[in-house]
Amino acid sequence: MMANLVSVKTLDMVNGEITKVAYGGVEYERVEGEVQKGDLVLIKDGWSFATQGKFYKSVGIDEGGDAKIIDNYGDTISNDRTTYDLFRKLSASTDTSVEERVAKAEGEIESLKSDVAALKGEAEYKRIGKSEARAGDYVKFDDPPSYLTDKEYYEIKEFDDGDPVIIDDDGDEYDTYIDNFEVYRKVSAAEPKPERLKVGDYAKVVDVSNSVSERGDIVRIIEDDKSAAPFLAEKINGNNAGWFHEYELVRATDEEVAEAKRAAAEAAEHKKWAKIGREVGEYKKGDIFRSPGGNLFEITRIDDSCSFPIIFTNLQGDYDGYKRDAAITLVTPVEARFDR
Repeated sequence: MMANLVSVKTLDMVNGEITKVAYGGVEYERVEGEVQKGDLVLIKDGWSFATQGKFYKSVGIDEGGDAKIIDNYGDTISNDRTTYDLFRKLSASTDTSVEERVAKAEGEIESLKSDVAALKGEAEYKRIGKSEARAGDYVKFDDPPSYLTDKEYYEIKEFDDGDPVIIDDDGDEYDTYIDNFEVYRKVSAAEPKPERLKVGDYAKVVDVSNSVSERGDIVRIIEDDKSAAPFLAEKINGNNAGWFHEYELVRATDEEVAEAKRAAAEAAEHKKWAKIGREVGEYKKGDIFRSPGGNLFEITRIDDSCSFPIIFTNLQGDYDGYKRDAAITLVTPVEARFDR
């Protein structure tokens, strides 16, 4: 009986070590200190019947304060704290405070206001959770600094380490990380709900909690498992871009995708030429290239004093040439030819 958990998804890593995972649609974060029942246990070493690198669920605590798990043979075992890492569910307390109940009631009132405005066909702002915020939403401050207006709606331009960035009354970028504010979304009866991203769509990263992507990257969705961080994406060059929460991505425009593909192609071209120790387009005598028409030719001479410096003998046996920016393709560099 295999008791390790088979559907644990890595969400983030730091210096090669896992720091956040998702299991059963819930996020877990690595914690230090004592174990709690229900924690996820990542096996490091020193276990006879539990697999290193696999996750198990803590089913209890032994007399020494260490995690009990069900091993690969169905038996309950435990081991020293140094032999495993702990991951704890990220969730709100089940004891609702007065402040939380008030906030919930205020949210319901805001929702009613939005419903009335929608019936009238007017634009209105509906309060949402801060974790749901995305670029294009709005923040409203309570007793803000002098360069912000109390109760005014400010559009979120981007995020900095998860904190909304807006433009203040002086026209400057302002990071909200130390402020008391609520987040709102503009709603209207005439405005359709934005279509959810799906596999195959291109998106722009507006906030990031993984360690392999940056804000502003253009990525392509390759998996959607409908979990807390549902989107697995790849970069334009095919490299892994990590997992994303929905609020961390917005649909990329055609222009943004085209520019990202152009930049990726340019980077790939530079890398290809660098592998043979040359600059892009640095042809040499003896290179074999493919012409725009698909024929293969050998370069017989490079002469930059000519209008067409890449010189070769054409199919008719005459000297011919191409400019350096011609659409020719290097097939075999002279250094790699076996006939030399």
